[in-house]
Amino acid sequence: MHSKPFFTHLIGNLMTTRIDDADRGSVLFTFSPGKEPHFFIRQNSLIFRQKHQKDLVLFSDSESPDKAQHLLNALTEALVRRQKTKSLRRNVFFGLGLLALLAIGSHGLLSETHTTTHVPLDRADATSAPLLPEEHATEKGLMQDPSPALTTLAHNLRDAAQRKIFTVPLTTGHSRTIYVFSDPLCPHCRDLEPTLEAIGKKVNIEIFPVSLIGKKTTADQVIPVLCASPEHRKALWHSLFDDPPLTPSASCDIGEKALAVNDKAFSAYGFRGTPQLISDDGQPIPFSALKNEDTLSSFMNAEPQEKKDE
Repeated sequence: MHSKPFFTHLIGNLMTTRIDDADRGSVLFTFSPGKEPHFFIRQNSLIFRQKHQKDLVLFSDSESPDKAQHLLNALTEALVRRQKTKSLRRNVFFGLGLLALLAIGSHGLLSETHTTTHVPLDRADATSAPLLPEEHATEKGLMQDPSPALTTLAHNLRDAAQRKIFTVPLTTGHSRTIYVFSDPLCPHCRDLEPTLEAIGKKVNIEIFPVSLIGKKTTADQVIPVLCASPEHRKALWHSLFDDPPLTPSASCDIGEKALAVNDKAFSAYGFRGTPQLISDDGQPIPFSALKNEDTLSSFMNAEPQEKKDE
């Protein structure tokens, strides 16, 4: 009997392994590997070891010893992919990506098109929105402390949100902010909406719409939202979760470009799925931190090292 294939994905700090199918297979386990995880095989069992923690048996099958090795390979490949993605995203040059997507010329934003009247924006605001990661002059090693990258991510998201082009501001007026990459056709994004409404009473919620799941269908729904003035986007965003959703409104060029930039940034930062939540210090927020107000507050106020270990 052949071993069942294993498929492992890392989304933020959460590692999930499925059997048979990468997207629809049965979940074997889900856990947070923390910083510098170690996996090894002992007596046909795959074991996870981390400093100051007890060894955890992730998988054991005495009848098929090759399964543990296959699973170890899948976990290793997932960790290597994440490290390569971190290295790659440090080298995505914001200028090239944004210039290509927003067609910024010496005469301002979208100089060869007519600016829609739906969005009363200062054109100068769009010329420097650093949503994509900047290029670093020196290539960094795979084991580099991620803090500088997280700080850059936090600054980029904050500056992009302040341009009021790329986001849907759900709540404002608080001292802390959570950024959410979301696709309205993503089932988990729909499930998360009530939670965002609840935590939005304590923190600012900025939505970066992306078309990861619905592709063109999502784009047809989201672009009109980004075409609207910022104060009207919240109501339009919520309308996308109605059943059935409202008929899409007219599109506009700046909305198309804004969604394209969001999709580009989502890919450049190596995010694997939606919803993806990022705190205002650049740390990915695990779903476990959203259990209640206390768990979220503890995570948001924790020291960076404590967040890495969660």
